[in-house]
Amino acid sequence: MTHSKIMAEILVPLRGDDTDVALLQQALALAELIDGKVASVYAQMDPTELMAWSADGSFASTSASLIQSARDGNEQAWADVQGRVEALATGRGGLTVERLVGLQDRLLARRAALSDIVMFGCETVRGKTSISPVFEALLMDAHAPIFIPRTPISMLTGTALIAWDGSVEAGRAAKAALPLLRMAGKVVIIQSVGALEDEGKELSDPARLQDWLGRQDIKAHIETMDASKDTASEILKACTTHGAGLLVAGAYGHSRAREFVFGGVTRTLLKTVTTPSLMLCH
Repeated sequence: MTHSKIMAEILVPLRGDDTDVALLQQALALAELIDGKVASVYAQMDPTELMAWSADGSFASTSASLIQSARDGNEQAWADVQGRVEALATGRGGLTVERLVGLQDRLLARRAALSDIVMFGCETVRGKTSISPVFEALLMDAHAPIFIPRTPISMLTGTALIAWDGSVEAGRAAKAALPLLRMAGKVVIIQSVGALEDEGKELSDPARLQDWLGRQDIKAHIETMDASKDTASEILKACTTHGAGLLVAGAYGHSRAREFVFGGVTRTLLKTVTTPSLMLCH
């Protein structure tokens, strides 16, 4: 039986402003590198959801005129998004745009379920944009594979580092990054022994990941970081030493009442703008 070549889908949630163009250009460059396609998606709140319950439990309805005004604003915003994407897609294939209306995080979680990579910009992952809560929800609740471009896409053909601790999160990240790791000229597995859990420590052996990568025809080297030093700092130091274009890592944290609390290493990687491009999974 003959199978057709698999084409990866890169999903790009849009902010709805001019910054979308630069992110989509990076997504198109990535798609060209890994032989994929780019699906951009713009999610908007349904104006009727603006109706809310007041603090004392009484129903406060937004007037019909305000709802209509919000609908008109949504239509104009959608038209602007379409215009930007269509201008970028002119003369090239592999770029689409779609619209979702409703609760952003829920709809985008469902939309991302069958996507291979979900791409967000640096400002969004640092909590600075209107879709930052969507990024957090997709990463922490939907377990979507998140790619954050911080260096030119061409650097993905250089050195890739995998921060490995044997966790489920790190394993998910390594699997999700497979299309990118295949493009890398060099792959290095880095590990801080001091950061490992005592239970099942043998499962954290980087040789396990090295063997799995070998079965994917990817040769990887192993380096051990200084266990006496801060793990995040050592990861960043390794990225600089190797001139890495990609860092693959598990993301750690939890959500509480829709407030996301990232672990220390994850928080540092998200906030430090000098890191290479990131592939994260929770």
